[in-house]
Amino acid sequence: MGQRRRHGLAALAAAILMMLVVSACQGGVDTPAPESAPAPTDHIPAAFDVTFRWVPGQVLDISGQEGTFVRAFVESFELANAGRSVQWGYRGFVDASPSNIGQMISVYPPEESTAHPALGTAFFTALRRADDADWTRIVLCRYGYRSIKVDGHTWESHIDAPRPVEIDFRRGGAVPPTNTRGTARTPSGNVFGDWYVTRYDFAAVYPTTTDDERACATSTPSEVLARASERRRSPWPPMPPSPGWWSSSPL
Repeated sequence: MGQRRRHGLAALAAAILMMLVVSACQGGVDTPAPESAPAPTDHIPAAFDVTFRWVPGQVLDISGQEGTFVRAFVESFELANAGRSVQWGYRGFVDASPSNIGQMISVYPPEESTAHPALGTAFFTALRRADDADWTRIVLCRYGYRSIKVDGHTWESHIDAPRPVEIDFRRGGAVPPTNTRGTARTPSGNVFGDWYVTRYDFAAVYPTTTDDERACATSTPSEVLARASERRRSPWPPMPPSPGWWSSSPL
């Protein structure tokens, strides 16, 4: 009797164990893998899904030290302006900025907001430069397009008016890294080095049209969209960033 009971308990235990094994195997097939957490390189304001594309030229080597620094500052300013906080800039942005950077980003009201998010792409080309010892001024031309969500079902899409952007900076100390091209939208480390900006004009547009404004208006890169504004149920999608950033940084 006791031996028969022990055999029965053993058989029951074996059956339970088999059920657990089968259940675990089925769970491994049916249970989806957990989504990975957002990468640090995706640190952008929720209402500003705008990518940045830099068009190569003779004035600025976008893969060199200057190119890395200028790209990082200009993109940081765009993100900080859209998010209304310097904390949206890349790591090292505040240290590389004028002391009044908080006031600077508040001067230009953004088109987008939490209620009206934006998608699009901004393009930059270097128009001209001036150099003096460790100081440099580079005048960029900014182009772009964006779609603004105006209500739950409608997006308003338009081409941004071209405009000059002016950046003055000084070199010294640790230098920015080179060849930072990659698939990430933002760098994961500090790419500014010890260089810093002394003056920045996000929209160098004046009451009397300047030569720079005229040059930007007549030099639109071929990859910039040329289409009429429209309202429809879907936005114009952003283009991939170019040259993008490393997905990781040694700095």
